[in-house]
Amino acid sequence: MNPRTLARSLITLLAALATGAAAQAGEPNDAQVGFDNGAEGWSLNGWDTVTPTGGNPGARLHWENFIDTFGMSARTDSHAAFLGDYTAKGPVQLSIDFQVDFIQFFGTPVSRDLVVILFDDDGFAGAPPAAVWTQLGTLDGNGMPWTTFRASVTDVHSDQLPAGWHGAGDEDPVTFEPVLPAGRTWTNVLQGIDRIEFTTFVPGFFFGFTFFDVSVDNISIEPVPTAWTDEGHALAGVAGEPSLAGAGTLEAGSANSIDLTHAAPSAVAGLFLGTSAAFVPFKGGTLVPAPLGSPFVAATAADGSVPIDFVMPAGVPAGTEVWLQWAIKDAAATQGVALSNAIKGLVP
Repeated sequence: MNPRTLARSLITLLAALATGAAAQAGEPNDAQVGFDNGAEGWSLNGWDTVTPTGGNPGARLHWENFIDTFGMSARTDSHAAFLGDYTAKGPVQLSIDFQVDFIQFFGTPVSRDLVVILFDDDGFAGAPPAAVWTQLGTLDGNGMPWTTFRASVTDVHSDQLPAGWHGAGDEDPVTFEPVLPAGRTWTNVLQGIDRIEFTTFVPGFFFGFTFFDVSVDNISIEPVPTAWTDEGHALAGVAGEPSLAGAGTLEAGSANSIDLTHAAPSAVAGLFLGTSAAFVPFKGGTLVPAPLGSPFVAATAADGSVPIDFVMPAGVPAGTEVWLQWAIKDAAATQGVALSNAIKGLVP
């Protein structure tokens, strides 16, 4: 089975879990604003006076229905950790806590979608300013306790918008939907973020006067939690211990890879996959995954590698564990079979 066929088989098995299963150095990329030390450059519709109590916990920014407004925006154009070159920050996760006392339109409770928008207000190489945005969830106009909303900024060096992200700055002449202007890409927008907003002003929509009583707290940016861990238990062969490494976030639609290196060249190999660990004796070593079935069989390349790239299917439940380990036919191994280290992927 070649790597491409193996990748398709792996995707099929991961997709079955949807129904069968219950940072790099660079610019600042780790900060949390809890408002106990002031607004720190953030405002809520321009309001930056901190309420010292009632937060989650501690202080908060509170918009106490001061006037009719069209929507709400928690924003900054000065807090350095949230601005600048996101391709230098590496994959990051943005989050904010919202509390809703009420949202009303002519006395009737209404819900509002919440999005996060990253703005490049300066343009790029002669192309106009642009923004990228994604949906975070919904604010309940009947009232909502403190709730955390998150978005991940990944694939930072890809020109294509990741799944779930959209462009703004221009308008599609047929659908009239917001789109990126000509010459703008996901990457070149991320290279110069001047402003960030968590907002109910969804690009392309129009809103009427609405009464808001909402609060925000714990606005943060942090490296995307790694989805992969090395679980060890390699068994050496002709090239030493075969090495297996996973990369990617395992989010639905994300690009991921599992790469085997330092295995015997041009050898028959089997990839064991499970959703839990067993740690059973195997060929003089330890087979870590509790296999879901027979291993996927492939041949290593002349350099002892098997690279597998795959796109994570949708619907695999958060918290699902994916355990993987290669067994490689190798005359130099203790009982004729070498083992890679096992790796565990955790679906976010």
